[in-house]
Amino acid sequence: MRLLAGLLPAVYALQIPFQRPQSSEVLITPEIDAFLSTELTRWNLAGLAVAVVRQDTSTPGAWDIEFGSYGTAQEDGSPVTPDTLFAVASNSKLFLSMSVGLLIKNDSLAAARGEPLRWDTKIKTVLPEWGLMDESMQNGVTIQDMLSHRTGMPRHDYSGSPRKGGVAEMISTMRYLRPSAEHREQYQYNNLMYETLSHLPPTLLKQTFESYIGEHIFSPLGMASSTYSVADAEAGGQLAHGFQWTMQDYLFGLNGTRTATVPYFQRPGEEKIWAGAGGVLTSARDLSTWVAMLLNKGRHPFTNETVIPEDVVEHTALGVSVATGKARFPELSPTVYGCGQDRYSYRGHEVVEHGGSNPGFKTTVARLPNDNLGVIVLTNDENGGKILPSVQWRIVDHVLGLEPIDWAQRYDDLFHEAVRKNQDVTPRPSPPVLPSVPFSAMEGTFTHGAYGSIQPCLVQSRPSPACTAVLDAPVVRRILGAPSSSADTVPTFIVPFVRTFSTHMRLAHFSGHTFNASLIWSNSDVRRAEGYAEKDEDGDVLVGLDDRYVVEWVGNGNGTGDGWAFTGNFWGKEGDVRKLEGEGKDAAEVWFGRV
Repeated sequence: MRLLAGLLPAVYALQIPFQRPQSSEVLITPEIDAFLSTELTRWNLAGLAVAVVRQDTSTPGAWDIEFGSYGTAQEDGSPVTPDTLFAVASNSKLFLSMSVGLLIKNDSLAAARGEPLRWDTKIKTVLPEWGLMDESMQNGVTIQDMLSHRTGMPRHDYSGSPRKGGVAEMISTMRYLRPSAEHREQYQYNNLMYETLSHLPPTLLKQTFESYIGEHIFSPLGMASSTYSVADAEAGGQLAHGFQWTMQDYLFGLNGTRTATVPYFQRPGEEKIWAGAGGVLTSARDLSTWVAMLLNKGRHPFTNETVIPEDVVEHTALGVSVATGKARFPELSPTVYGCGQDRYSYRGHEVVEHGGSNPGFKTTVARLPNDNLGVIVLTNDENGGKILPSVQWRIVDHVLGLEPIDWAQRYDDLFHEAVRKNQDVTPRPSPPVLPSVPFSAMEGTFTHGAYGSIQPCLVQSRPSPACTAVLDAPVVRRILGAPSSSADTVPTFIVPFVRTFSTHMRLAHFSGHTFNASLIWSNSDVRRAEGYAEKDEDGDVLVGLDDRYVVEWVGNGNGTGDGWAFTGNFWGKEGDVRKLEGEGKDAAEVWFGRV
């Protein structure tokens, strides 16, 4: 490899076996290199890894692959390299989709089942744990529906958490989740469906999903550093730290402080619950081989041996659901969704891609199949999503010889518009209307079949011993000390809510029976449990202060029909779906009833 830039921004041209000498064309030019470095600095981001892949179809096995590495990978300042491991989040979905395609092509499995697995196989015929609240939906959902997000179910991400029974138990609780649309009525992105499909190898082959991907994809492609195991990734020392902006709250104009999420936000064993939807830990180097294989129609880019059958690669990229019916910019088209991939056009060039977002990580993996081009952009910064599209299009414009567009300014404008909308809130009435029952009557234990139990602790009351421990915890003191917290004047509940993407709820009274809810995530307890707090007590991450939902207290406080009705898109719908009719429990996206 050859170094074209300085110590922190580094551009590498890869010389690979079976490849002709490097062509004279430079994919990441000094101008692009400077642009990427400038964007990283302008947004004060941690690190960035880029890979550009181009196939020379005139010469079999000829590929140009270049890497750009920028900024820091870990809190000690170690630099990003092409081998730094990133959590690629929902870019993991395509690995899951390909695993389903491989099972469909498995003749031995078809013989053992007495019938082949198909894209249109109804999932109820395969997984005994399967069940949904709506019976017709439960009976009709196919594998294709699940992969293309057209089941009618919204995200319900906050129901996801490690369970003793693993993915099988998670599947069995989905019957308690309320749908937001009719079956096949609306594109509704849903991670739980991908997790459900990750249970196919264990059910059909008695093999873990992770080992199935390792055997049939990672190993044949030589993706030696790719893994689903947090323990293995941490042990190798190459796993990037995902940087988040602790105490960020745009409503109050607070950018927060960039802080490394140490240790990784999921601990060993916890990552299994989201493996199929977002569990891959990999590098720009490994992903360059993955994308090259996709461009090569399922064949290994250097040996030309089939890894994924061509018809599976083709099927997973075909549009099935309409993800966005209207393009945001004139250079883009509406977007259709296949199996873990978006498909649309950019300036007349077809693009197949997906994004990814995990705490502290933002990623995009795109390919332009008609142009034999792939672009991979990985960042270990929660704010990195602000530059992913501008980085991608700057590279594409250069490689395709298009006049560059100032995408950085366009997405900068979008970001600030979103901030302004976030700050456009209705102030609390003065004076507020008090609820018809005492705030203390709203304490207790409340449960939901999939989301589990909550126990709200009123900050202003004389709490029980259990609530005293909750309210005295250092992380809760930080929550209550945030500018957006007004617990000294506003009745407020703190709710321990340890899920994959949250650790606490903060319910602040608005008026009457209505509360504003924030879903907050902190690694404070994990850091103390694993000894990090002794090294750096200021290294805790606390995010989600400006995540806001609407919660209504329902009931007279005597136990009959009491509960908390969560709305405000707590369930994570997408698109224009019907509003729930009625009030209270009937209108709740998620209902926690008193035990």
